[in-house]
Amino acid sequence: MDSNEYTRRAAKLQSAIRAAFAVVPIPSDHRRDDGTPNYEVDDDVQKFFGRMWTEISLDHWIRSISPSAIRRESNSDFFKYYSSSLLVAVLQDSDYSYLALDALLPDNPKYEPRSEWKEFRTSFAVQQAEAIVSFLELIKESSAPDSAEWHGADAGLGGLWN
Repeated sequence: MDSNEYTRRAAKLQSAIRAAFAVVPIPSDHRRDDGTPNYEVDDDVQKFFGRMWTEISLDHWIRSISPSAIRRESNSDFFKYYSSSLLVAVLQDSDYSYLALDALLPDNPKYEPRSEWKEFRTSFAVQQAEAIVSFLELIKESSAPDSAEWHGADAGLGGLWN
């Protein structure tokens, strides 16, 4: 895929993500229902609190523990709300697509959907899941067939998100 085609599709997809993910209400808490603290995650997510997802940049994600760790240690509503910022940021800088894949795929080598991931996945509305499928399609089509990004996007499209 040439860069003009990627830029055109990425801009269209950014609009779809913005339409699918509401800006308000902003989550007031990130802890899972059991309330167990994870001090590393607690410290990292402080940069997100009180901010709309549209205000969170790629730099916020780069300077955090892995997205999968935040997803694992946060409640689904919190992570779902802020994951949209990561998708939009990666569309603007595809060198970091691995961060978005880390957020969107089960956290194990074979991408096996276990109970926590299934709970996270089912928390997405149809329009949100469709935007994620489009995101994964773009990542797959714009990545080299032997790359980790291509394989990750392929796994996401192989029944995890569609």
